[in-house]
Amino acid sequence: MSSTLELEPGKTLLLDGPASATVSSGLISVFGAELGPRKKLVVKKGRRLPLEALEPSRVSITVGLGGSSSVVEGSPIPSSWNDAVEEALAREPPTRLLILGGVDVGKTSLCTFIANRALKAGRSVGIIDADVGQSDIGPPCTIGFARVREPTWDLSTLEAEHVFFLGDKTPSHLVGRALRGIKTALEAAERSGVDFLVVNTDGWISGPDAAEYKKAVASIVEPHLILALRRARELDTILRQLEGWETRLLDISPFVKERDREVRRELRALGYRRYLSGAKVIAVNLKWVEVEGDLPGSGLRPSRERCDLVSAVLGLEPLYCEEGPRKLFVVLSEGDEGPDREALSRLERVLGKKVEVLRKGYEKGTLVALYDKGGAFLGIGIIVAIDYQKRTARVLTLADEEAVAKMCVGRVKLSPDGTELEGPSG
Repeated sequence: MSSTLELEPGKTLLLDGPASATVSSGLISVFGAELGPRKKLVVKKGRRLPLEALEPSRVSITVGLGGSSSVVEGSPIPSSWNDAVEEALAREPPTRLLILGGVDVGKTSLCTFIANRALKAGRSVGIIDADVGQSDIGPPCTIGFARVREPTWDLSTLEAEHVFFLGDKTPSHLVGRALRGIKTALEAAERSGVDFLVVNTDGWISGPDAAEYKKAVASIVEPHLILALRRARELDTILRQLEGWETRLLDISPFVKERDREVRRELRALGYRRYLSGAKVIAVNLKWVEVEGDLPGSGLRPSRERCDLVSAVLGLEPLYCEEGPRKLFVVLSEGDEGPDREALSRLERVLGKKVEVLRKGYEKGTLVALYDKGGAFLGIGIIVAIDYQKRTARVLTLADEEAVAKMCVGRVKLSPDGTELEGPSG
């Protein structure tokens, strides 16, 4: 559905995607990025963009299936956001800001607004996106860094200069790895020479573990200001942990769009598809590449005698066995009946370590990330199958087969079209 609207200063057009808008006349601001005549923007499904009239303007809009539009009074930018940006810009560079808040409070919108204002003030701006569940810079389940070279209303259009693969849509299961990812992103930002850095965080805010994690993030980032978007008193535990840092509580925009879990899942699916568009299946030799994470086929094979012991205790012949310092993997053929609990416990007592029994095909759909020998991110991929005899993984990816030197194994499983399947992190 297409239409043309007249917008006066003091009015804001809220566009919920899928939708698009073209400015015919006047001047529009979207999170501080100004759009004049003939400028067009696209709003993705599940997203909302506020188009604020800075002067009398005419805007042509097209709304797709499931999208919507409405005109509201007032600015989408709370005065507390403007005050915080002014305070940050008044500080001597380099400047670092840390953004905190729960799910759907407008953290990405705030980051976008701050970046545009800092860019307009002549600063060299960078963003670290550590919101792994709703990544804008880099694929879902990653921590990314990008420089902001021109005004933007959509951080996903930025070119990621550094990508760290966490492998999950929340840091709660992989805290140490997530902190390492933020540290490497910070190092990339420092190498880039930006003098104004915005660090966005995830929406994990409940419980003492979340508070400890955010405190650890702050210790790594060492922000000059922490900007917190808070509903009621939901950040109180975290803020008590951050009493040593300068913190400002900011208002949540009255026009923020709240999304349910299914919509956030769909947005991640769009992100996976974006980074897998045009992918092909390559062969990754697990004997020759470094593998980070649990993936049978990449480790040490037990001796023949050890395998015979496993078979005797379990009362079956595994398709494949692999042993590490703390765990033995036993892979069964797809149709094989697994060992009973008593036999499994007996084997663990004999070996003195945990035994994990898997079936061939369990690996299908596992999300992975591929890197070259210099540590550069080549892209994400989906494991299609593992050949245990050849110890080779077939991976759907955009990465060049010859360039792959390292594969990181994630906790998320995907269908070929990028839809998340049920996984350990829920």
